[in-house]
Amino acid sequence: MPKRNRDTLKNFFRKGALPSERQFHDLIDSALNMVDEGFSKTPDNGIEVATQEEHHTLMSFSRAGEPGRFDWSLGFTRDRERNALSFSARDQEGNETPSVTLDPGGKVGVNTQAPEFTLDVAGVIRSQGRIGVGPDGNSSVPADGKWHDITGPLDGCQAFEVMAGVGKKRTGKYALMHAFALNTFNPVGFLFNFLNLKKRISYHQAHYRSLGDKLKLRWSGTNREYRLQLKSNSDYGDGIRIRFYLTRLWFDSFMNDCLPDSDDE
Repeated sequence: MPKRNRDTLKNFFRKGALPSERQFHDLIDSALNMVDEGFSKTPDNGIEVATQEEHHTLMSFSRAGEPGRFDWSLGFTRDRERNALSFSARDQEGNETPSVTLDPGGKVGVNTQAPEFTLDVAGVIRSQGRIGVGPDGNSSVPADGKWHDITGPLDGCQAFEVMAGVGKKRTGKYALMHAFALNTFNPVGFLFNFLNLKKRISYHQAHYRSLGDKLKLRWSGTNREYRLQLKSNSDYGDGIRIRFYLTRLWFDSFMNDCLPDSDDE
């Protein structure tokens, strides 16, 4: 059916005209049909959009003056089990390249339709910085010379990156610390873990005045439950706190991903 604009349709039904059956068809087909087109609107859901039969595209977008050329599309991914929503670029041949994909499990994929993590980027990330976060959003502890937990209870194999700093204006007491802390089931005992060789923490440190202003990390606990702790070498005074950014680097605490698949056994 040829597409008719409003002026053409109006002429079909002007005063004194006798519209034909085909012209009535054109008028009916010029309007959206909620059943045929998959559009509807309800108080609870607002505008509802459904795909057509076995297709996965919900919407396509083009610039004015370029009919038939759609540069972007919004639709479901082809993996029905994943049931993700993808915003894709489309070339002149109609091939789609995923740009952003939203997974029902809260995962976001950039340049991938199958994100495996909260943010999964199939490409290069450029940023002006990054900040880790402590447990429960906590990112500071008192700079009172005492040990303070900066993680919750841990078990198994763990790896963290820690960036921390503390200072007190007009005193010359300033310190920065960047460290990597790795641990495998927190081995303990004077002989079994001689000089902490099995769970050492590697540092890069800077301080302004005294060694007593520096920061330290340690592992504390047993081999079944342990924590990472942070402290200042000295008391910086009332109200002064160590600010830290904690980034987790390892996510397979019991090395389950290292086991062979059942199909490989």
